[in-house]
Amino acid sequence: MVPAVIGVAIALGSHQWVAYAADVPTDSMNPTIPAPCYVVVDKLATELARPYRGEVVLFHFPDDPSQIYVKRIIGMPGDTVKVTYDHIYINGKLLSEPWPHGANEYGLGTYHVPSGHYFMMGDNRPVSFDSRFWQHPYVARSAIIGQAQYVFLPLSKLGAIQQ
Repeated sequence: MVPAVIGVAIALGSHQWVAYAADVPTDSMNPTIPAPCYVVVDKLATELARPYRGEVVLFHFPDDPSQIYVKRIIGMPGDTVKVTYDHIYINGKLLSEPWPHGANEYGLGTYHVPSGHYFMMGDNRPVSFDSRFWQHPYVARSAIIGQAQYVFLPLSKLGAIQQ
């Protein structure tokens, strides 16, 4: 009985503080994260280190915290993000995006990221419902759950997520 209780405690603790699986139902991060699929989320990656530009994270959606979204961090606290059709500029400098992404067809404009918050965009820009369109466009640090690290289901889509 004691080993079973210890096993359950370890499993619950791991899910709460270390890693868990999350469903990705939309194409907003395609081709980086193909939909539909399940990803492994590393909670410690964002707890032990500061989130960074280009990192793919899961977070509570600012307009409805009961929903969990997955996007890429584009703007850091204090940044000015300018989204044009062809490019993204951070504080006046062209953002180098080594990850695959679509054109910025919509949500063009300039965004000023407040302290303690992040500006998020999906890699599949033409269909991504991201910071450009939300009523509350910035994600608080406290709303970030963890880093999306691997696609694990379906097995045909198994692989690491490009950060």
